[in-house]
Amino acid sequence: GELQMRISIDKEKFINSVTIVGKAISNKPNLNTSGCILIDATKGYIRLLANNEDMAIQGIVEGEIIEEGMVGVDARQLTDLIRKIPDGIINVFYNEKEDEDSINVLIESNNIKATIPGKMGYLFSDLPEIERDTKLEISQYALKDIIRRTIFCTSLNSVNKILEGELFVIKNGILRVEAVEQSRVAIRQIDINNNEIDERIIVKGTSLNELIKIIYDDTESMIDMYFMKDNVVFEFDQNIIVMRLIEGNFFDSSNLKYKDYITKVDINKKSLYECLDRTTLFAKDGDKKSVKFTISNNNLNVSVFSQIGSINENIDISKEGDDIEINFNPKLFIDALKAIDDETVSIYLLGKKFPCFIRKEDVYNYVVLPILG
Repeated sequence: GELQMRISIDKEKFINSVTIVGKAISNKPNLNTSGCILIDATKGYIRLLANNEDMAIQGIVEGEIIEEGMVGVDARQLTDLIRKIPDGIINVFYNEKEDEDSINVLIESNNIKATIPGKMGYLFSDLPEIERDTKLEISQYALKDIIRRTIFCTSLNSVNKILEGELFVIKNGILRVEAVEQSRVAIRQIDINNNEIDERIIVKGTSLNELIKIIYDDTESMIDMYFMKDNVVFEFDQNIIVMRLIEGNFFDSSNLKYKDYITKVDINKKSLYECLDRTTLFAKDGDKKSVKFTISNNNLNVSVFSQIGSINENIDISKEGDDIEINFNPKLFIDALKAIDDETVSIYLLGKKFPCFIRKEDVYNYVVLPILG
């Protein structure tokens, strides 16, 4: 058949772009383009595109267009092949087989000629029209950090789709991110240099998890966020990531009132973390995974008694308020402590049947529900 589309791309740049865009491939088995990304060289530049039900990613990759055209290929197959080709320029072109709709994509580099099956370009849906009216510029590090320290509280597959998302609230120069699960809540906020934006959106946790894999831990590199009616857009370097918003009302965290606490404990974070980590050896599923906190005077006693043994440890604390006994699932506490960098944490207790708050004013608030029993 007649050769169509001919482009040349540097191997490293190609792999980097395919890796980023590949985060949005669809895994729906019945979909014609499942697992595939589109290579599009019809607009005067080379762009890669993939989309699934929740998000779409477009990456523009530097290269030379000898002949315009577009074709879809399996992302995994393409990546695995390119990785094993020596560094340098890779040529990509395709021809349609005469007998049917199938396409051969040719990949050449020096003395190597390989072919992989392709898909017709028109099968892929494009990015939605992007409105750039409301823009928040934020460092990639700050965005990655606030997501990373809250995302563990999103549910993976909940009857209530809202619990699969994170709430972003942007108002009065503050970005607040909230995530809620059945027995815990994570809330963090940071200052942003933008007092104009007033937005409240819910974004799917699985999509945000893909985003934080591809943005940098770098305070110098910026990322732009744009807010649309049904989507939020993240743009950085030569990449555009569009995420579909989750509709509905998020859990109202303003009902979480810690100020009526009866006991406040200040404790060394590392000591508590390591202690709880040891308790997980004994607090197994069968025992409702419960660890007992006994707070009296300036001491926290942490204990577990189970069918497979017991452990018991005392930690120095400074305490304000009442003595109290309360039971927790240690994993929920451990996850919250992992997300905190402070040397000392403050824990607010409202009673043995009420939520417990690990919080720092205007920075974070991790809420853990006790185990009743």
